[in-house]
Amino acid sequence: MSSLSANTVALLKDLVKIESVNPSLSSTGSGERRVAEYLEGFCKERNLQYELQHVVDGRSNFLTSVPGRDPDRRVLFIAHMDTVPTDNWASDPFLAVQKDGRIYGRGSCDTKGSLSAMLMALTTLGDRQPNATIVVAASIDEEYRKIGARAIALSGTPYEAAVVGEPTDLELVVAHKGSVRWQIEVQGVPAHTSKPHLGVNAITGMAKVILALNEYGQDLASRTQPLVSPPTLTVSLIEGGLELTTVPPSCRIWIDRRLVPGERPGQALQEVEDILQGMRDREGIKVRSVLPALEDPAPTSAEFSKIAAVAAAACANVAGTGKYIGVPYGTDASQLSLAGIPCIVLGPGSIDRAHTSNEYVELSQLEKAVDIYQEIMLSY
Repeated sequence: MSSLSANTVALLKDLVKIESVNPSLSSTGSGERRVAEYLEGFCKERNLQYELQHVVDGRSNFLTSVPGRDPDRRVLFIAHMDTVPTDNWASDPFLAVQKDGRIYGRGSCDTKGSLSAMLMALTTLGDRQPNATIVVAASIDEEYRKIGARAIALSGTPYEAAVVGEPTDLELVVAHKGSVRWQIEVQGVPAHTSKPHLGVNAITGMAKVILALNEYGQDLASRTQPLVSPPTLTVSLIEGGLELTTVPPSCRIWIDRRLVPGERPGQALQEVEDILQGMRDREGIKVRSVLPALEDPAPTSAEFSKIAAVAAAACANVAGTGKYIGVPYGTDASQLSLAGIPCIVLGPGSIDRAHTSNEYVELSQLEKAVDIYQEIMLSY
């Protein structure tokens, strides 16, 4: 193993050992603060300039950079510090175990592997000054509302392009889905279950709503896209009722509507609202959407952008990858794209390992990611 590879592995192990579960997803999650503090020390040791961008509740993005020949041009490399919770792990998810050519642990591929590779690519540029200033950002809150990336997008600092680190198996993602998530509520009338005709069963009403939404979800399959699969709608949670002998006076479901490039959250919300209005008119069901929704737009496809072309060449040179693909999940690119920044998504590890209780990243991909990121930094 080369010294560069060993340093990258050591950095990733250190980051995995720091619990940074998103506090919006778990009441015991520590958030990103200790990762940012570690990165401060990392940059001080290497005389890299850095800054903390406060976002909310003591949670800050961390940014470091290397100046380019043209200081007015900037390219962003971004990976998130937060992770999902660690339920159902059989062992300690923060041990950062190295075994069989892999690093195991929460965040190893999603996305501390990408972050480690980006930082090592930046710190080993040496005297090779890039054309544009290269900024590496470690963002907060990607796993919930992506407010860290949104803060960067709204900061007023212009970026020509962005490379978003996510586990893509070093494949080049130029398009992905967005999402809009919200609740739908049906109101009924409580009554004793010995005389159910005196009440209105909210669960029965919601069952009709769900069937209508399921039909709508099937219709979405006809909206084909060249790079990503069709949009989808999933009823992901349901709750209702008071107790066993009372006609349920209310019922709620949670909706996860995946958006394809070109769709807007408001459009998807309105389509569902039209269905709900039909249920009100035809069935007399008292149903409403509970807003505001969590909106995460699908970014504009980057397939015709300069950053995609540069990244494709780097991927081909280093890993034999680089074909343009689309994926169904979301990333920080959704928020960066709102500022008009062309974004590609690229990183070591498999999305199939993300959020699992056996998360890992392959060291061979981690090493290649450093080379790919560095080639993009120098070639753009």
